[in-house]
Amino acid sequence: MTNIATIRELAGKRGYRDNPVYRQAMINMRLDAFTDEDVQYLQALYQASKDAFSRNQIICAFALTPPDRNLKTFLLAAFKKERMVDMRLAALRGFAHYATEEEVSPLMDKLTEVIRKLPEQARYPYQEYELLRSPFGLPYLVEKYGYPCFTRASEQLHTQYQALPALCKGFFTLDAQGRHIALLPPEETKARLAQLLSQSV
Repeated sequence: MTNIATIRELAGKRGYRDNPVYRQAMINMRLDAFTDEDVQYLQALYQASKDAFSRNQIICAFALTPPDRNLKTFLLAAFKKERMVDMRLAALRGFAHYATEEEVSPLMDKLTEVIRKLPEQARYPYQEYELLRSPFGLPYLVEKYGYPCFTRASEQLHTQYQALPALCKGFFTLDAQGRHIALLPPEETKARLAQLLSQSV
């Protein structure tokens, strides 16, 4: 059974959001070649879903989809809808396939301001930083497009990341396809976070 077929079978069923088979299919589908029917189904699932995990996987899959699918309108709407900074960046990554620099720059500048304010929302926003600075995030956009707006965002992120304590750096990253990669054993991550919290008291 294909990933899309698995998703179609399980989505909406009781407990599907926590079903490991469903979750793995959602992650793996980004490597599949979508038919027009698949794209329409995933767009509808995104619109209907209250599950951030599912919406994020769809955005990431569409960010990797070849530009001939013309998902510009969908990805712009996703950028405006979502509130999590990594999901917005993924949507913008996909949007950049279809848009001009003049269309992309004001959106990225708005997102850079969101990045700048992350320390106001959490003392150590290390998770957001690792997502944004991963190979799936800003480094890809800087390398592929070289737009000044991406460079400014990357520099802002670097400055803020450098200000973090070493204890909350390097837990994980995303690979070039946006898949989670743990860089430390769970025990070490837990111990480092406990140490960080004890120092913050």
